[in-house]
Amino acid sequence: MPYDLNPETICSACPYGGCIDDRRNNPVRGRKTKFRFKQQSAIVCTFSDFIPGSDEDPDPDRSYTTYLERFRGNALSAGKYLYKEDFDLNSSAIAKVEGDVFELLEAAAFWNAASAWNHYMNDGVWSSSTYKMPIQSVPTPTRMVAIIKLPRGYNSLRLFKPEIKATIEAFENSLRLRGMELGLSSPDIVGVRLPYPLPDDLNIFLQSISRMNYTALELLERSHLLLEGHVESTGFLFAIAVKKTTRSDRLYQPLFEANVLRYLIENVLQGAAFKFYAHLNSFEGADVEGHYKAASLISLIRGGSPTRAIDELYLAERPRDSAQNILDSLPLFPL
Repeated sequence: MPYDLNPETICSACPYGGCIDDRRNNPVRGRKTKFRFKQQSAIVCTFSDFIPGSDEDPDPDRSYTTYLERFRGNALSAGKYLYKEDFDLNSSAIAKVEGDVFELLEAAAFWNAASAWNHYMNDGVWSSSTYKMPIQSVPTPTRMVAIIKLPRGYNSLRLFKPEIKATIEAFENSLRLRGMELGLSSPDIVGVRLPYPLPDDLNIFLQSISRMNYTALELLERSHLLLEGHVESTGFLFAIAVKKTTRSDRLYQPLFEANVLRYLIENVLQGAAFKFYAHLNSFEGADVEGHYKAASLISLIRGGSPTRAIDELYLAERPRDSAQNILDSLPLFPL
């Protein structure tokens, strides 16, 4: 199994394209980088037999720390085997890649949890052996969901139907005419209601992912394109900010995203109640719990009982538990 990598048996003729990029003879301009991770190859090599925390995982109770340590160890072992004493990889480069892998593992577990939910909504049969059916779920095909990863810098408004997107664009245009803008940024992962009846080209959201091959990676990275122009104003259910770790100066981005998205969906579109979650693998290094007690600006302006901008701060320690946490929230959405 590649998860239990033996460099001598696989690295000389790696079937995944190699996980180390040798830049000694082709240096990165302005940097002293000798080697870099080839992120996709390293992910596929380590997790080619299963999705962490999902049904095919032989031990789905393992933590993100365990999976990421194995990912790091496999890639470093490959580099040391191939390049011997010349191999040198900057620790900050490793940390950057691990942050991306953490987000991808979350997204993959969420995909499979959503697939189990959608099967249950569609035919009333719970199909997953790893995830538990949320308590008091009522199966109905009108409540299927997609939980998808969004690329950096992506305009999440492209997911809405054209007439709904136009409403927001008209609002933003009125601000631009006054020399202002709302400054919407893209959340890491979003949950949206699938249209009913489900178009044939969206049946992919009923299918689970059994292993992290290149086909699965492409699906996770590009599934948002399938949903563009399909989401109703009431169909944008939640967004998730995903971070392995965070610094104090970066805590405010999720708060900003939460307030902006909540205003657009609840006020401009008059849409359904919207939730914003923050999933962090560690709370160390910043007062995360203190900062994320901040009230939603929209709730304060509206009056009545205030609510938090971040509806739930979740310590994401295991992909199975992270996905189950999101599953358990799905019956709570009224529409």
